[in-house]
Amino acid sequence: MVNAKHLFRNILRTHRRLPQEMRFVGDQYVRAEFRSHRAVTDKRFLEPFFTQWTSYLDLLKEQTRDLSSERMEGSSTGIGKHLDADLIERLDDDKAEQLLELHQASVTSEEEAAKNSGGAKQGGANVSSNASAPPKRA
Repeated sequence: MVNAKHLFRNILRTHRRLPQEMRFVGDQYVRAEFRSHRAVTDKRFLEPFFTQWTSYLDLLKEQTRDLSSERMEGSSTGIGKHLDADLIERLDDDKAEQLLELHQASVTSEEEAAKNSGGAKQGGANVSSNASAPPKRA
């Protein structure tokens, strides 16, 4: 079984390579997910949880490995992966709501970053087409 604390810390360390607004949203999401699974002991839920978070960590490490801090400042970072439309259609209401909340948080963070940088960035992230989509809750 995966060491939860080790996985959690590695994800947060890897988030340091992300632009500030992406890191903020990602860190909050990771903390909430791991906190909500802290008391879970059923391996039927924990195994897919850790598998998905390990997969997320591997993808994030690969995508951030060669990125310089200058390139990461732009809104088009090359971070994330496309969400399959079929996957989105199969989401239950709770998961769809969670995805919408994540999308709204990313848009808000990007708009705030645009205001702080003098309006250089516009628009928001499209979670359904280019998201660094952390795994769903068990």
